[in-house]
Amino acid sequence: MFRRMACLSLLLLLGSCHKAEPEHVSHASHSNEPPDIAWFDGSLDGAFVVAKRENRPVLIYWGAEWCPFCHTLKSTVFSRPDFIAKAKLFLPVYLDGDDEGAQRWGEIFHIQGYPTLIIFDPDRREIMRLGAGRDVAQYAAALDVALENVQPVDALLQAAANGKALSLEECRRLAYNSWELDTLESTSFASQANALAAASNGCPQDAMLERAALVMYAAFYEANAEGAVLDQPHAQPSAMLAGLQDQIDQLLGQPEMALKCADALAMLDDSFLTSVRARGSTLSDRVRDHYAAVMSAASNDPRYALADQLNFIDAQLRVLTELGKPKTPLPKDVVANAHRRIDAALTAEQNPFVRSGLVNASLDILEDLGDLQGAYAIAHAEIGRASAPYYYKADLAEIAEKMGRKDEALTLLDEAYRESQGAATRFQWGALYVSGLLRMAPKDSQRIADAGSAVLAELDGPDRIYRRARVRLERMDRELRAWNDAARGTHQDVLQGLHSRMQTICVKIPDGDAARASCEAFLKSA
Repeated sequence: MFRRMACLSLLLLLGSCHKAEPEHVSHASHSNEPPDIAWFDGSLDGAFVVAKRENRPVLIYWGAEWCPFCHTLKSTVFSRPDFIAKAKLFLPVYLDGDDEGAQRWGEIFHIQGYPTLIIFDPDRREIMRLGAGRDVAQYAAALDVALENVQPVDALLQAAANGKALSLEECRRLAYNSWELDTLESTSFASQANALAAASNGCPQDAMLERAALVMYAAFYEANAEGAVLDQPHAQPSAMLAGLQDQIDQLLGQPEMALKCADALAMLDDSFLTSVRARGSTLSDRVRDHYAAVMSAASNDPRYALADQLNFIDAQLRVLTELGKPKTPLPKDVVANAHRRIDAALTAEQNPFVRSGLVNASLDILEDLGDLQGAYAIAHAEIGRASAPYYYKADLAEIAEKMGRKDEALTLLDEAYRESQGAATRFQWGALYVSGLLRMAPKDSQRIADAGSAVLAELDGPDRIYRRARVRLERMDRELRAWNDAARGTHQDVLQGLHSRMQTICVKIPDGDAARASCEAFLKSA
């Protein structure tokens, strides 16, 4: 779903409050910017200059104005006294995906998903990255762990993969790191899984939580590495993946221990559940029941933000559906509890920033329950009060499409694109609109041509075609080619016109810049 897409960002200004630094330029203001953290007032380059002089690590917050997960993190973690106190030991930098130069920095630091917290040493080597959805007290603890050992996390993982025995502190650093946020190519998933499994084996025997977290990260990557194979009839997971599944099965049989790992368990996606189902009902039924029980317990655990508690309910529904018997309805008490929790959360919370994460999770739950009318009503009501209403118009469009209301869905996607703000955000919402046209109005070639040209124009500017935009540009390329192929080549003129429009953008990008190659590849030879 659109809401499950992750996020990216950055600031490129100059200056600071110290005399010997680059020329001062105030950083851009953002909605819901946490006021109790002394964000660096200058560029990222300037921040590293200061960090090196003061021998302080840099803490980068990477998010977006429209991102519900970002607002949840800012409202529940950045306001905590323990996190505020620890942040003073770092040089904190607030970076938004629509700020000038953000996409280029995303390419440099290999970041894509919103929100991401990244810790660097003064020499720009990454120490650790953290995502959303954790025990809220764990963020301050993770900053402590990063201060204790500034060895780059990738180097530590590689050492573990090479057989290094890890100390408890090293193991904890690896377990705290949000490996799912790495921007790896799918061809690297298997090697990443092997490294994470080796790290788990290299941890001390008494580091049970850390070992378990690393096993789950390994299973996440290995299941995705084998995804295409496991989609085939009668396919079985590899011996390695089966071994990881068995370890997770054992963990799930220990409810108290599993609850402490609920955030990592919730990360396991449909590829993992598919791999479990492939091994037969004995394992899949046991995993389903134990996993659902852990997610139910986590949904009432005050260590997690309320939005994350609702996300645990959605994870419970997902496993009951994916590993349940075909055509078996969800348990009535589970369904009733989901509705009750949604109603209570949305009635109690009226702050639009805190509320955005609750609405986001509620829509996921209701759609997974098949309650499209309920999801539609919530999304529609939220448009009038949201800080970024275009976000919910895209949600509403998705729901309307599922309800068979294509004209309404396309109108909403068009409005969401027109109302969106910021270069990176406008291209993202524009790409959603073009994709919707290709699905729901494939015969309206003129409308598709006009929309495609307008959306490509969002890339006409400096530092626009990098990691986050590039992924969407490549997807648009595939969708347009498939649309033309389905019509037996009758839309060739549209593709050629869009390719020509893109070339007017490409010529402005310097030769040798990675963005130039991505630009020129769009609909090439189409």
